[in-house]
Amino acid sequence: MPPRHPHFGMTSEPQHAKNAVATFRRLLGYLRGQRREVLLLLPGIFFITLMGLAWPSILGGVIDVLAHPPVDWRRIAMLLGLSLILLFASLGARIYQTRGTVRLSVLSVLGMRRELFRHLMTLPVSCFDRTPHGEYMSRLTNDTSMAGDTLGSGLLSFFASCITLIGTFAYMLWLSIPMTVVACITLPLTYFAGKLLVRISRKLYRERQKAIGELNGYAEEMIAGQHTVQAFSRSEEVARQFNERSDRLKALALRAEIVGGFMGPMMNTINNLSFILVAAIGGWLAIHSENITVGTVVAFLLYARQFGRPVNEIAGQFAQIQSAIAGAERVFHVIDEPSEPDEGTVCLPDSVRGVIRFEQVFFRYVEDTPVLTDFSLHIQAGQKVALVGETGSGKTTIISLLARFYDPQSGSIFLDGINLRNIRKSDLRRRLAIVLQDVKMFSGTVAENIAYGSRSEANEDIEGRRFSRERIVKAAKLANADTFIRALPQGYDTQIQQTDTALSQGQCQLLSIARAALSNPAVLILDEATSSVDTRTELCIQEAMVRLLEGRTSIIIAHRLSTIRNSDLIVVLDHGRIVGKGTHEELLASNEPYQRLYTASKAEGSAFV
Repeated sequence: MPPRHPHFGMTSEPQHAKNAVATFRRLLGYLRGQRREVLLLLPGIFFITLMGLAWPSILGGVIDVLAHPPVDWRRIAMLLGLSLILLFASLGARIYQTRGTVRLSVLSVLGMRRELFRHLMTLPVSCFDRTPHGEYMSRLTNDTSMAGDTLGSGLLSFFASCITLIGTFAYMLWLSIPMTVVACITLPLTYFAGKLLVRISRKLYRERQKAIGELNGYAEEMIAGQHTVQAFSRSEEVARQFNERSDRLKALALRAEIVGGFMGPMMNTINNLSFILVAAIGGWLAIHSENITVGTVVAFLLYARQFGRPVNEIAGQFAQIQSAIAGAERVFHVIDEPSEPDEGTVCLPDSVRGVIRFEQVFFRYVEDTPVLTDFSLHIQAGQKVALVGETGSGKTTIISLLARFYDPQSGSIFLDGINLRNIRKSDLRRRLAIVLQDVKMFSGTVAENIAYGSRSEANEDIEGRRFSRERIVKAAKLANADTFIRALPQGYDTQIQQTDTALSQGQCQLLSIARAALSNPAVLILDEATSSVDTRTELCIQEAMVRLLEGRTSIIIAHRLSTIRNSDLIVVLDHGRIVGKGTHEELLASNEPYQRLYTASKAEGSAFV
């Protein structure tokens, strides 16, 4: 596994998405697939807006009727009845709108999350090596929810507020141009104050989202390594560091929410100032002008107050949109990460011999730190080759290059004479099977976990398919796993979880060997497959591996001498270079690095590093 470096790989804060307008336009693209939902909501939004614009005029009419006796009670009853009808109609429209906006939010989040997860599955392995998994989880959950919710309720509410603002302004002009001019005196103050707060809040929301990702990454790492944390009595230190990160997030969240929340009260204060000015001018006009009645002034004051409400709402929605843009920036940063490149066009034939050749391969994970230097190795078809060397000598890197998780900076690797760069990665990896020390089990049945090793079986319904079950059982028997599987409560149909402790490390290792056997690979790679099991389980695994290795090209990395001493070829590595090749007896007789490793293994018991 390559080392992680803080300067190497995906950063938490994207550098390309700081253009909020461009990010928001890209975010709107997720509504294209929801056009039907949006079109169904628009009539309700217009209806609610019209209802809101109608009732101040109706109330102004009632006041004018009352102000000029004799009072026409029939007209007042008609106006009040009309108001009640509009009130209940507006209530129904709001219920419909709420249901639609919630549905739109859910669908938007779903679309964004699916695209992000689908892209995550195409990223190179190197991305996951250098970026905390919790960082990806934060973007997949928190950031997509924040951005998607805004696309639904937030965006439509913003649209409704804009329509209300325009409609109210038109009514105000129709009622009185002088009072409208007075009402607009405070608009420049609203604009400049809002612009300043938006600039500050955008930066704070971006920093808050970054802190959330860092906290999630740290929590995921510590929870995954809980055994190590407790074994070294680091619980208090881990909790302290978590609290530090949590406190930093709290401080950023408070600052972001306070600045964002200040937008509404500030706008409300400015609107109250405008309301006072309009009331004073309206009262003067009602006294000195024949065209302005008391009802007109009251209606205009209601419109002026209503004019301020959408301004306040838009200000609050700006804060929500800024938060959504901050989340969308982080999501788009991952989506914009290039997928794993595959320029290969060659499909391997059905029969692969398994001849492997490394020619002058040079590779490094980071600048100025070479891992392999001028590495050349020829492996014959069906040959059993062991790689040994000190930690950091490049053993696992060779496996990663062979599987094309990484590509060398220079040099070439060939399989059956074909350059790996010319072979389609999916086709290449179907011919390889890798059994690792750290076995990965997935949630599902035992049979489904074994079938994960076969591309055709993994997509089939195992239950009820006799031929598929027969192949799975055959692979389990070859791996010496059939006996313990049948002893499980439901045998091959026993449900296991990702973190299941009911299976021992050795049993999981046998399942991984069965998984490899089912895939019927041309090249088998064993990366320290027996280093974490007891001697008895190791013998069981070795017996399974003997059958599995038969007739296949195999590359073995092992800590234990008993695993590799019968290999056809043992390759001794030191700092990315080959310093010895031969059989166990040949190397033990003439190769000093191998002799040191052998002596160290004898001193440690059975461990062979």
